[in-house]
Amino acid sequence: MQNLLEVKGLEKEFSLGNGFFKKSSKTFKAVNGIDLTIKKGEIIGLIGESGSGKSTIGRMVLRLIEPSSGKIIYDGKDLTNLSHKEMKEYYRKMQIIFQDSASSFNPRKTIGEQIVNPMLRLGVANTKKEAEEEVLRLLVKVGLKEEHFIRYPHEFSGGQRQRIGIARALALKPEFLVLDEPTSALDVSIQAQILNLLLDLQEEFNLTYLFIGHNLSIIKFFCDRVAVLYKGRLVELADSDTLYKTPYHPVSRMLLDSVLSLDKKPLLDNVNENTGKGGGCVFSEKCGYAIDVCYGAHPEVVHLDGGHQYACYNPPIEEGVEFQDEPQRKLS
Repeated sequence: MQNLLEVKGLEKEFSLGNGFFKKSSKTFKAVNGIDLTIKKGEIIGLIGESGSGKSTIGRMVLRLIEPSSGKIIYDGKDLTNLSHKEMKEYYRKMQIIFQDSASSFNPRKTIGEQIVNPMLRLGVANTKKEAEEEVLRLLVKVGLKEEHFIRYPHEFSGGQRQRIGIARALALKPEFLVLDEPTSALDVSIQAQILNLLLDLQEEFNLTYLFIGHNLSIIKFFCDRVAVLYKGRLVELADSDTLYKTPYHPVSRMLLDSVLSLDKKPLLDNVNENTGKGGGCVFSEKCGYAIDVCYGAHPEVVHLDGGHQYACYNPPIEEGVEFQDEPQRKLS
């Protein structure tokens, strides 16, 4: 498969404000030197704890947030420094589905209006009638009814609003979708319905997904490959099966512990807090496997067979985690 999206050395620094009138010279690096390639038709998961930089990366690749440094290359074209006018073509090709679709809808406009208008503005449809007919078709495809076209956002449940968000993204005929925790605010039964819908649509329209989440039990079933983040750094990248069977980084082990059954021993039960040392690996101050070298500098990326990579001086691979059930591409 050819590469659809590449990010190289992607970084984002935010200024730490000092109040209304003073600007602080201090900055916080939310994303630090991310290199990631997504192939056409692939579903790649981006996981990590809250604050690890997942959503910031998702918004940067769409240029909703401007990167501090690095490159964003889409289908061979460097998007990093394109103007808003030059990005118009790519705003159609690259779309996002938010965690809470309700917050991205205008409460004073009908659902139909809010899907039709972008289609006309970006030239996806030539006439209003053509756009309306396409929206009605999409509403049915995502499990809604044509009559929902004239309703307002507050008239829908959380699951229905998420389906509308999917229809709105698909209306622009995109190639690439960022799914920013699209099911985390929904009930478990509704989560499965939305995830299965997204899988069906991915196969039908040959879409490429960047799936942002923190629930590994969902990531396991949904994604082809998984990238693990911690404090803005990419610490491990592997295909879904490999990450679950042989995770090399302690952060991956920690996240896996959160979905292990109660009869399995946590792998990081010996975590210690070496808060006085600082520097080095971003996880060193909390890692039960840290050795002296971990506190000196952040480890270089180690590349294994099959595209598996990790950044760790002392990977705890002797305690392999094995899940007995095989990943399914349908959730029940």
